[in-house]
Amino acid sequence: MNLPVHETSVPETSQRDAKPRPSGPRFVSSFATVLGGQIACAAAALGIEVCYARLIGPTGRGQIGLCMMVISIGLAVAGLGGEVPILIWAASQRKTLHAWLPAVWFWGLIGCVVFSCFWTTLYWKWQPSFLRGITPTLAYLVLAVVPPYVFFQFLLALLTGLERFSERAAISLVAQVVELGTVVTLALLIARTAEMAIVGNLAGIVMGGCVGAILLRQSLRNGWKVTAAADKLGASLSLGMRGVSSNLAMFATYRLDVFVVNYFLSPAQVGLYALGVVISESLWQIPQAVAVALAPRTARTIDEGGEQFTCFVTRQVFLLACTMAGIMALTSALVIPFIFGARFQPSVPVIWWILPGTSAFAVAKVMAADLTARGKPEYNSMIAIASAALTVLLDFALIPRMGIRGAALASSITYFLQTMMIGMALKSVIKVSWKTLLIPSYAELVHYRDAVSRGKAWLTSAIAPKNRV
Repeated sequence: MNLPVHETSVPETSQRDAKPRPSGPRFVSSFATVLGGQIACAAAALGIEVCYARLIGPTGRGQIGLCMMVISIGLAVAGLGGEVPILIWAASQRKTLHAWLPAVWFWGLIGCVVFSCFWTTLYWKWQPSFLRGITPTLAYLVLAVVPPYVFFQFLLALLTGLERFSERAAISLVAQVVELGTVVTLALLIARTAEMAIVGNLAGIVMGGCVGAILLRQSLRNGWKVTAAADKLGASLSLGMRGVSSNLAMFATYRLDVFVVNYFLSPAQVGLYALGVVISESLWQIPQAVAVALAPRTARTIDEGGEQFTCFVTRQVFLLACTMAGIMALTSALVIPFIFGARFQPSVPVIWWILPGTSAFAVAKVMAADLTARGKPEYNSMIAIASAALTVLLDFALIPRMGIRGAALASSITYFLQTMMIGMALKSVIKVSWKTLLIPSYAELVHYRDAVSRGKAWLTSAIAPKNRV
């Protein structure tokens, strides 16, 4: 494909991309490293999903989905938004980690205690009906998973800020592979239950965290003395809390519907819905890789001008997401039953209903990462809070009438509107038009056309000798 291969190779005919790029790690190289790791992790995640579907079934998959949603809340609460200061400060203050990193660890520890108290009270005291299906054993496992998961996410954020993307990809892959191996082993040798799946998840996170700690041992060596970073306690909490509100609101937007489906329907319907959502969100693999690579670049070059490069990236992501969504819509009716089994056929309409929203939100992930890297996570927070409120209203209006399809439609509408709001916020910050932000230029389309032509020519030349024989 004849596309730019590094930051300075944006097509010359596009004046909006003509600004010189700052020095530093090449964006495409970073993106390729992150994407390669995510593809490997996605392959392992697909194997995990197949195991869930084939070995545990819709009801067990629903229980797993409910537990993972609670764990997601735990990450948002217990982490106290620590990923935000870690990413921003690691990108701009690489030689002074000991001056602020202990402060983030401290608040993470406090957050874990807060979440443990919250979950204990919620599950064992209040016992809300939207948590039915989560057994006491699963509830204890949730408590056990959250602290190592917070540590794991902090390590990923640190590696991202330091732009050590190959190590980041490595520990993510280790976690996925260990989880897959553990889930298969426990399901075949002990029991095919949701409990075994969560144990597998815990094993993967612990192993990934251990590998990450080894890779970062030099950076972490002096990163535990809170007294050395006492003056950063307030700043890290302030910046992190802006991220917490965003994370919680994002969770409510993305995942609250799982609890509403469980409340109105059953864990089995949760399992069918969860699979459809996971498949549709596979569209986010490339955008997520782009967001990870773009965030430290934006933080590092915030005073040197990088707005045009951000726009160039969002345009390509938007075009790619729309193309992939079309392909998924056409193939899902055949692929889903073949891979996951006939029991998951009802997940196909979920994919169709939610695809418009997930394809739109693919570009929102990139835009949101850019806003966060500019030190403005509050924009994402405010938008996510409004989106969460809309999600709740739509879920309660549509799920009782349409079942899991209503949940998918509610999410699709919310994702689309949230993308529009994030786009408006980014436009306001970097002062660009919608066309500059989302519509590929003629020169960029020519590059894609030429790449397709060369691909066809290569395929023809590869097949022609066989035809002559």
